[in-house]
Amino acid sequence: MPETPGPALSVAALLAERDARRLREREAEDQLKRKQQEELAEFKKRLDSFQLTDTHIQIVLDRIKRAFERGETELMLTSFPSEFCTDKARAIINADAPPINKPDKAEQTDRSREPEWLATLPAGARPIYEYWKSHLQPGGFGFSARIINYKGGMPGDIGLFFSWPKSAMEAQP
Repeated sequence: MPETPGPALSVAALLAERDARRLREREAEDQLKRKQQEELAEFKKRLDSFQLTDTHIQIVLDRIKRAFERGETELMLTSFPSEFCTDKARAIINADAPPINKPDKAEQTDRSREPEWLATLPAGARPIYEYWKSHLQPGGFGFSARIINYKGGMPGDIGLFFSWPKSAMEAQP
């Protein structure tokens, strides 16, 4: 009878292989998370330092025209994580909520006031708002920010939108 070799498989070897595999997976996940955090930090930096140029304006105007021709009534300019807002998007969430204190007559008639959520956005949103206020709002365009998704029940990404009425009848005040 031939002699059988020792055990080819051991629990200790299986445990060691499993632990080594789990360690490699954890390290890969950690590396991916670090890379994602670095990319988000770079994106926030670009968004905070965004400067509106004539080229950007022309691209957006062309996008608006194409969306209008397709029968759409809004265009999302950009989106970014709600964590980029100084208040994690609370002002955007509550933008349509009625005020706690009744506004006085001057506040009710003052339609030129900036939305409260504007101050919470990354700094690069300000030039976009200013361009809209001076060039697009007089032409009947709207500007808004809203939550476009929820991740785990929490505000996820914020979208910045230009909008316009569907027809000339809707454009009438």
